[in-house]
Parts: sequence; C-alpha cells; structure tokens
Amino acid sequence: MNFFKLLDKLKRKSTSLILYSLLDRIPIIVFGENSNKIDDFLVILSELVHFRKEFVFYTDFISGNDYNNLIQIEDIDYNSQRAHIRCPCNVALKALDQFDFFNSWIIGISLEKQKDKYHTIRNEIRKKTNKFLSVLISSNTISVNLEGANTKLIDLSFEQKILHKITQDTEKSVARMKRVLSEKIKSNKLDQDLINTLLDFDTEKNELKKNIFKKEIQNFYSGSKRALFILTRLDLLNSLDINTKIGSNTLLETIDYEDAPIERILSFITNEWGEDFTNLIENEKRIFIGDKIQSLWG
Repeated sequence: MNFFKLLDKLKRKSTSLILYSLLDRIPIIVFGENSNKIDDFLVILSELVHFRKEFVFYTDFISGNDYNNLIQIEDIDYNSQRAHIRCPCNVALKALDQFDFFNSWIIGISLEKQKDKYHTIRNEIRKKTNKFLSVLISSNTISVNLEGANTKLIDLSFEQKILHKITQDTEKSVARMKRVLSEKIKSNKLDQDLINTLLDFDTEKNELKKNIFKKEIQNFYSGSKRALFILTRLDLLNSLDINTKIGSNTLLETIDYEDAPIERILSFITNEWGEDFTNLIENEKRIFIGDKIQSLWG
C-alpha cells in the first residue's frame, strides 16, 4: 500500500488530522472490511513516527503488567524512545476489552463479519477515551473524523505546511531531474517510448516524498526536544524561587527551529514527554528600529 497515493484521495484537512493525531499521540482507530488492507495501513502509519519505538500488541506484550513495564521508563528518562503501539485487527477486540488507556495506539478493526457493529464499537471506544481519530476505509473512499474534539478549534497550519512542502519539494526535484535528462537526450533521435520511460519518475516520487516527510518530522522532533531541555531548566529555576520566563520568539530562535508555532511545539512536548510549560512562555512582539529588530514583551 502506497501511503502518499492513498493520501492523495483525502482532503488536505483529513491528511493533516492524521498527522496531528500521530504527533500528539491521539489514539487512531482504523475501521474497514479488509483486515489485510487495514493492517498494512497500520504499519505505514506507525512508520511515519520513526522517532518512537513500536510495540505490537499480542506480539511484544499481552498483559497490562507487560505494557506498564514497557512504558515505565518514560516517566524517568526524557531521552528514552516513547512507545508507539500497533494493534492488528485479529487482536483489536481483546485490546479494547482489556485496556482503558490508548494514547499513542493505532488499532485496526475489521468490520468484515460485523458491519452493523461499527457504531456500537465506536461508542464503546468513546467510553474509554475522550478523543480519538476514526478512519473508515471503504473500497473507494476514506473518511476521517476526530471524535470528541471540535476540529475548527485545532490549528493544523503546521501539518498543512509539511504536506505542502512535500508536494512542492518533490515536484521541484523531479523537474530538475527531467530537465537534466531532457538536455542529454534532446540532440539524439531516440524512440519516443524510450524517452517516456527515461522521464518517468513516478516510482522515485514516492521515495522522495518519504524522505522529505521524514526529514521534516525529524526537524520538528529535534527542535521540540531542544525546547524541552531549555524549558526544563527554566522550570527548575522557578522551583528555586528564581522566577523566569522566555519569549516565544526568543525560544524559537534559541532552538534554531521556526517552522512550527510555539503553541504546536508546546502541545507536542506535553503529549510526548508529559510536561506542560505554557506558564514559562511570554508573548513577544517585534518592531524594527532602523535596521535592527527589538523585542517587546506583550
């Protein structure tokens, strides 16, 4: 299954919601009639968050105690890889029956033999988690819905920016490769079918998209982690009654990453490392004085 071709069928907002949910460890429940197709989709989703360590339910762990042992290091070590749980269709109902906590889980549910139970299963999930992303895969369409949240209040500008960059940078790379080859073959009388084959980069496009996506996600993760290290130290100073804050723009400049708004980075830090540092951030406005930039505290 080609993830990026699959996403081409979706509206930009739906794709952004999938990325948003992955980054913020919101449970993702994938429904459909073809269990193999669903399980393949789960693998692809899991690979998109390469900075986490994947565990598979009923392969890497079975019981609640096993699960707690896997994730307990997260509470004491910021540098440990956060766990990401993939739950295939054949054991999904076991997981839903056994666990009450599904943050950073991707669960596949086959409706092949229980099409009429879609709403029942979805309602049961809502009893266990306040918010989850529902993805319904049918033969021709994919529908995405963030249950338990008002999507109008969610800023998806960062996720949309990444998706736009993937498309833009891929097209630029392919255009450059085609231009170079075209210059090499234009003076030669080659068969048109051969020319078409030489200039066909559909396979390479998918690889380019994956590489660009991974690079952008890694930059976001690394920038957020640098912000985490700074903010934990400021938090320590506050615990010692040395009251201090940092301006939002100053923080972005310090971590050398300005592709995501500070609110998006803080949300990621809260969900990835369990730390809420919003009280350490001050709004910062900038004005030009001559040829210099001066920051003002808001």
